[in-house]
Amino acid sequence: MIFKHKKINTMKNTILTSSLLLFFTLGINAQNNKLLKAFEQSYSHEKNMEFTKAAHDLEVIYPTNMANYELNLRLGWLTYLSGNFKESEKFYSKAITLKPFAIEAIYGNILPLLGQKKYTDVIQLANKALTIAPNDSKAEYFIGLANYYKKDYLKAEKYLEKAINKYPFDLDINLMLGWTKFALGKKNEAKLLFQIAQRNAPNSIGVKTALEIISK
Repeated sequence: MIFKHKKINTMKNTILTSSLLLFFTLGINAQNNKLLKAFEQSYSHEKNMEFTKAAHDLEVIYPTNMANYELNLRLGWLTYLSGNFKESEKFYSKAITLKPFAIEAIYGNILPLLGQKKYTDVIQLANKALTIAPNDSKAEYFIGLANYYKKDYLKAEKYLEKAINKYPFDLDINLMLGWTKFALGKKNEAKLLFQIAQRNAPNSIGVKTALEIISK
């Protein structure tokens, strides 16, 4: 009889455990489906340039998914596109907290920081990226860019030179280094860089403007 009771209790425990697992599995699946639907709606609105609506699709489910990295990353991007730089910074910062070595989140956060002219914070974040990925050209570019806006042209030149050595035909790096050289009075070097940028993007208004200014 003792073994019979033990067998019955074991069966009961097995049934209870299975029921609980099924309950949690169904709950997780429902949550995943809700997330997926919200992301699908968000991408649809973004495709139509409806950035505020695209962000709202995700903000509705945010209170129950605050620890979701992908959700914070995407909300950081969408609020940036909407021009809400403070909110964008908040979401990107949360994403970095969730995944401290995620360079995509670090570079994402640099965008709203630039929009708010927080150049010192940009340099700090880009340096963090360099500790994760040494000699990364994007980090060097952002440090150069931020120093340019801080009017520390020599430091800007130093980092942009590092970046351009790895990507000699990059449009943004050539333009930014060109403007930096121009600010340092190195007009001939600046012109050569703008000409390289022009070969990369012949119809770029920014490049044409740069060449017009330097030709005066």
